[in-house]
Amino acid sequence: MSKLEKDIKGREYIFCERKNMREYACCNLWIKEKVLSFNKYESAAVEIFNNKITEYFTFTPQFGRFEGFTDLFNYVEFWLKENEIQLNTVDVKVCEFSALIYKIDLDTMELVEETERISANECFTYVYREEEQSFFDQYNNKDVTSKEWGWYEVNEKDEEDEEDEYEEIDPQF
Repeated sequence: MSKLEKDIKGREYIFCERKNMREYACCNLWIKEKVLSFNKYESAAVEIFNNKITEYFTFTPQFGRFEGFTDLFNYVEFWLKENEIQLNTVDVKVCEFSALIYKIDLDTMELVEETERISANECFTYVYREEEQSFFDQYNNKDVTSKEWGWYEVNEKDEEDEEDEYEEIDPQF
């Protein structure tokens, strides 16, 4: 069985000798080709926005400005805190990639150049809000309801309801 190793940046990987490849949590590094290929749906084009700010970036977990982050929303929360923006004041649009490939400098382990990007053709919008969660407590034999804060996807129905609010307004005004 292969053991965990660490690269010069401290990221853990498993070396697959047969393929001459490092397997990281979110991507694979092909040594001979000097290519880093992110796993399907691990990387994404991201937009954080509200009526005052818009921030665009390509999420490359564990690499580039995202060293130390494998979860997109952990990074989003970090970025919002660093920029003193409240979580519940922004929307986050995420367009996942089915493929994202970069050339990499093996000496520095830095991303050099993006060579391929294939979108998964679906984008999702998330908001940070409190939602009611229900579950069955088998020990007390009853349904339990609690409220939890988190990142929740905005449904198309939610967006349609917002549009319906303005349907009766005369468009001249």
